[in-house]
Amino acid sequence: MAKKKKYQKTPFEESAKEQMIALSDGSEIRVLSFTEVKKPREDITVFFIPGMFSIFPRWEPVVQALNENYPIYYVESREKITSKLVKKAKFDIPRHAMDLADTEKALGLDKKKYITISSSLAGASVLENHANKAMTPLGSILISPGVEFHFPRYALIILRIFPAFIIQMLKPFIRWLLGDVRVDKKNEPEQSAQYKRSITEADPRKMRKNILSIAHYNGWDNLPKIKDRLILIGATLDTVHESDFAHSIANALENCSYIDLGTNKAAHDTPLVELTGKFMLELSGKGPKLESELTRE
Repeated sequence: MAKKKKYQKTPFEESAKEQMIALSDGSEIRVLSFTEVKKPREDITVFFIPGMFSIFPRWEPVVQALNENYPIYYVESREKITSKLVKKAKFDIPRHAMDLADTEKALGLDKKKYITISSSLAGASVLENHANKAMTPLGSILISPGVEFHFPRYALIILRIFPAFIIQMLKPFIRWLLGDVRVDKKNEPEQSAQYKRSITEADPRKMRKNILSIAHYNGWDNLPKIKDRLILIGATLDTVHESDFAHSIANALENCSYIDLGTNKAAHDTPLVELTGKFMLELSGKGPKLESELTRE
């Protein structure tokens, strides 16, 4: 009997150059490189980091559309099933941030013009690196970034008490809780389906350690240190990521424009692609500065 694959690849994912990047703690993370560009525009590369447990199909429409004009490096963080970790690997935000800095240098992006696009957990890592000047992007687009993470207290208790094999058994409940309860399944069916699949494919050991490691993170003190050009994307109708929370982050960042794309789907589709194109024009001096939709407090 053939061995069942741990995760499924799409044809576009198969077309990427796949490589494992060695990190400073000896672990490795997967990077998908899409460097064949059909219609090159600004000479800027995209360093793309999806959110916690996010799977490639969720972001494929955006990556594929952007790859028409820009080289893309799609970086999977260490909690993903694709990573190869050393024993006692850390999962805190400073470690995630260090992984991104290691990857930037391994890909040679520290010597090139690039932007980052990140979501949720990855946004916390990107902000950490902006604050510490550990990476050198021209600017960053952050989709509902986290500077703290609000997990239900009962979920943290369960993760602390039960070992990974029990978490594996609880996956049906987690899929229901995240995909049917937390998400507006009627209005965001794609988000619900992808969350369920991401839980199905997640490694329970990494899931458990990652959530417990970031549960008490607080990155608010980093924000006043950041002067780099940022775009923060919110989605008012997204029931998982709170819009007021995103507003507070944007207001705490000196050189940040807040733009509301309305829905989680829009933040994973054509509106994000179009916004990225406008940001590229701004950064290359060919277009106006993107104005914030928030009034500074």
